[in-house]
Amino acid sequence: MTPRSSRIRALGGALLALGLLAPVAPSAAAAVPAAVHTPQDAVEPVLDTNFPDPDVLLVDRTYHAYATNSGGDNVQYATSTNLTRWTQGADVLPELGDWVGDCSFAPGGETDQCVWAPEVAAVDGGYALYYTARDAASGRQCIGAAFATDPAGPFTAQDEPFVCPADQGGAIDAATYAEDGQLYLLWKADGNCCALPAILYLQPLSGDGTTLTGPPVELLRNDAGDSERFVVEAPTLLTLDGTYYLIHSANDFFGGNYRTQYATSSSLTGPYTDQGELMTSEMFGGQVRGPGGQDVVVDRRGELAIVFHGWDETWSYRAMHVSGLTVDADGDLDVTAAADLYEAEDGVVSGGRIRGDSTASGGAVVGGLDFADSSVTLQVEADRSGLAVLGIRYANGSTDAGAGVRSTGLLTVNGQDAGTVTFEHTTWGNWTVEEVQVRLHKGANTITLTKGAYFAEIDAFYVQHGRVEREPARPVTDPSQAVRVEAESGVLTNARVRQDAAASGGAVVGGLDFPDSSIALEVCVPRSGRTTLAIRYANGSERGGYSLEAVHSLTVNGRDAGEVVYPHTRWGNWQTVEHDVVLRKGCNTVTLTREAWFAEIDAVDAY
Repeated sequence: MTPRSSRIRALGGALLALGLLAPVAPSAAAAVPAAVHTPQDAVEPVLDTNFPDPDVLLVDRTYHAYATNSGGDNVQYATSTNLTRWTQGADVLPELGDWVGDCSFAPGGETDQCVWAPEVAAVDGGYALYYTARDAASGRQCIGAAFATDPAGPFTAQDEPFVCPADQGGAIDAATYAEDGQLYLLWKADGNCCALPAILYLQPLSGDGTTLTGPPVELLRNDAGDSERFVVEAPTLLTLDGTYYLIHSANDFFGGNYRTQYATSSSLTGPYTDQGELMTSEMFGGQVRGPGGQDVVVDRRGELAIVFHGWDETWSYRAMHVSGLTVDADGDLDVTAAADLYEAEDGVVSGGRIRGDSTASGGAVVGGLDFADSSVTLQVEADRSGLAVLGIRYANGSTDAGAGVRSTGLLTVNGQDAGTVTFEHTTWGNWTVEEVQVRLHKGANTITLTKGAYFAEIDAFYVQHGRVEREPARPVTDPSQAVRVEAESGVLTNARVRQDAAASGGAVVGGLDFPDSSIALEVCVPRSGRTTLAIRYANGSERGGYSLEAVHSLTVNGRDAGEVVYPHTRWGNWQTVEHDVVLRKGCNTVTLTREAWFAEIDAVDAY
C-alpha cells in the first residue's frame, strides 16, 4: 500500500537516476546521482540564529546563503564549504532601492524592516538579487532587484520595484528557475494581505536578470486543499526525471502549523496537482517547528539538499536547517531528516469509517472505531531493520460518568503483539501524537491498530528510526491513599485563583503567565522517600493553531526537582501528569514556577 503523502524512503539508497535542472542558474541539465548523503540529516540547526527564508547558491566550491532581514541587516549573508559549518558575513544589500518605504513587522519589531525572502541567481554578467520590501507608493510588499559582480555583494539596487501588482496585494517571495537557457522568476501575488487570492506565478526573465520578458503564468493558488488554509507562498521549482516539482510553504508562518508541501506537473506551466505534505512540525517530532521558507540546492557532489527554517523551542527566532532530499521510484519526494507520513485513511479500515476533517493531516481521519474488532491496518516501509519510533496522531474525547478518560489501542507489527498504546484524553478534534517503540524489518511492514478500551480517532502515522525516551518504571502504589492539596490553598506569585465548577474544590490557579509566576504548596506525607506527585492541570497553549506543551520547573524544599511537562489538553479539560520526587517525613514545600507557555493547576495528589 502506498501512503497518501508518499514519504517512503528508497530502500538501500537505490533510486532511479535523476535529471535535474538547477533552480538557481541558467545552465544545462545536470545528471544527479540517486543516493543523497548530505552533511546534515538531523533536526539540529546548522545556523542556530535568526536566519529565516534561507536561499542558497553554490558558486565554485562555496555555498552562499541569504536570509530575511535581522539585526539591522537588510539581507543576511553566510558562507560554507560543506552546508554544515557556516560563517556569517556583512549585509549584502546595505542600501535598498529608492522605491522602498518605512516598515516594521511583528514578531521582529524594530529589527524587522519588512525586507524578506531574498533570492540570488547567477545571471549573464554577474549575480541578481531579488528581495521583498515595502513599496512606499502603494503601501504593499513588492519585489525589488539588485545586481553585483560577486555573490558576496554588495548588490546595487534598482530605483523602481521589479514586480509590484498592487491590485493583487503586491508581490513577495521571489525565486528563480532555469530551463534550456531560459531564466524564469517565480513570485507570489500577496493576496493574503487583503482578502484576495494568493497566487504563485512563473514569468520569463532576460539572461541578465534585469527585465521581465513575458507575462506571468499562474501555477498554483490557495484553493488546493484545507491543509493550505488561506496561505501559499515561498515557491521553489525543480524538475526531476521529466516531472516538475513546485515546492511551497503553507499556513501562517508564525505558528507550528506552517508546513512545506509540493505539487507536480508534466509541464513547466502546469497544471500542477497537489501531492500533500513534505515537511510538518510533527514529522520532526516537534523539534523543528513550522518548517518552511525552503530552497533546494544541488551540492558539490551533484546531490540534492533542502534548506529551510524552523522556530527555536522558545519561538523567538527561526534557525536554518539542512536535510537530504530524495525521490522514490514513484516520483515522490522525501526529506530524509523528517519522519515518513502515512495517512490513516489510506489504510484498510475495519469496523470504522473515514470522515473529512479540515484540521487533520490530509484532510481526513478514521473515526467510528467503536467495536471490539475495529481496526486500521497499513504498510510502512523501513530502509533498515531495527528499532523505530511509531507516532500515532490521534484525538480522544472519551468520557465515563462525565469525566474524560484515557483510551487504548492494541498494536501489532507483522502479526506480532507490539503492546498497548495509551491515548490521553484530548477532547475530540484536538490532535496530538503518541509515540511508541516498534521493531521493523527492512522493507514493508504491516502495522495494525485495534480498538482497546474506550474510543479514539486516528489521523496519521509517522515512522522514523530511533528510540522513544522512556521514564523509569514507577513503584506500585495505591492512589486511593493520596494526600490531595488544592492549588488555590498555596502561596501564589503573579497568579490568581478563579472559580471553576469542574475543578476539584471548585477553584483553580490560573494566570501563571509571567516568568516568575509560581505556586508554593505545603505537601505533608507520613514517611520519607520517593513520592509521586499527580498534578491535575489544563493546558490550552497554542501558536497559530498548533498545540504546545507547557513547562513548569519544580522545587522541593528549595531544591531543584526537575521540570513538569504538561501536554496540550485545551482549557477546562482537566488531566493529570505524574512527577516523582523525594519528600521528607512531615511537611514539604513544593513549588511550581512557570518556564514555558501556560497551564492552569487544579490540585496536586501525593502518594
